Amino acid sequence: MKLALALFSVLLTGCMTNAPTPFRIGDPVPPLGGCTDLRNRGGHCWSLQDTLQNVLDEAHAKHRYVSDQSRYQLNDYWTASLEGDCEDFALWVRNRLETIGIPSDLVYVRTENGGDHVVLSVEGWILDSRHKWLHRRDDLRYDWISIGRPSGHWYRIDS
Repeated sequence: MKLALALFSVLLTGCMTNAPTPFRIGDPVPPLGGCTDLRNRGGHCWSLQDTLQNVLDEAHAKHRYVSDQSRYQLNDYWTASLEGDCEDFALWVRNRLETIGIPSDLVYVRTENGGDHVVLSVEGWILDSRHKWLHRRDDLRYDWISIGRPSGHWYRIDS
């Protein structure tokens, strides 16, 4: 019992040190368990991956594929909409992510079947109208052609 009291006393003394701390009273406290890199959304501590998957789930639940030819009588027309083709889907997801503070890039790819396709990239995660789940870039058998930055500039990807 004396040993336990002695250890408690040592621990308590260590807690009362005047050493500077990185926080002041009233500062937000980072989440426990190494969550400092996680984003706080609606009172929940969600990882970036969880947040991206939630947005992708929302988009897939609401999306209805319509070709540009049947909707606009054009070969290609880009608009942020959940009624459209792959680039419309990607633009809608990009806008949705921007509203919650997550930057993203459009990526023009060639699919494994040789078709043109547009996906969204966030820190190596790919959000794709063809896949209901997030993928890492290396998990998809796409040829990565060019990347469109939020500034509107497109850059060729050197594979």
